[in-house]
Amino acid sequence: MDTEVSRENPVRVGLIGGTGPEGRGLALRWAMAGARVTVGSRLVDRAQVTAAELNRILGEDRIVPGGNHTAISESEIVLLTVPDDSRASFRRSE
Repeated sequence: MDTEVSRENPVRVGLIGGTGPEGRGLALRWAMAGARVTVGSRLVDRAQVTAAELNRILGEDRIVPGGNHTAISESEIVLLTVPDDSRASFRRSE
């Protein structure tokens, strides 16, 4: 199975709550496969820090920061990456 995504027309992946351990790991793996990843957070400055750290690891800018709504609206694939115990409060806050 081919795990590479086309670099010319990369799939756009959004991670809701993407600044935690689950989101960071998924962001790296999707980006390493060639996807354009939006790390979403309720706090955009937190997403900016996370995206910058992950792009340093990658050595290229494949991960962009944004709010959760941006991660949803600009992505073809959207993943909810908050821990189970946070999902109820997440639904209420959005």
